[in-house]
Amino acid sequence: MKLYVCWGTFGTPLHTHPCTAAHEALTAAGHEYEVVNTHSFGGIPGRLQTSGRKRVAEGTGKYWVPALELDDGTWISGSKEIAAWAQEHPAAAPSAP
Repeated sequence: MKLYVCWGTFGTPLHTHPCTAAHEALTAAGHEYEVVNTHSFGGIPGRLQTSGRKRVAEGTGKYWVPALELDDGTWISGSKEIAAWAQEHPAAAPSAP
């Protein structure tokens, strides 16, 4: 599973950044995932986008992050949508040995 974010998953002083909210929701649900920093800005023309943002657009149809790529190739776009998915699909607890 890969979480595509803009520059990182750090907080901001005035509000919870969407990429941070998605990261926190996945972590709280117990998921392990790779964070992919896409850099750039979703609103610039496609020809100027980074390879990470282009990958997001291939999966979601738009350059905006956060976006979550599941292991089965399914994409979820937007922090609220990712948080809802994480809450509905918590990570399975490890099996006892």
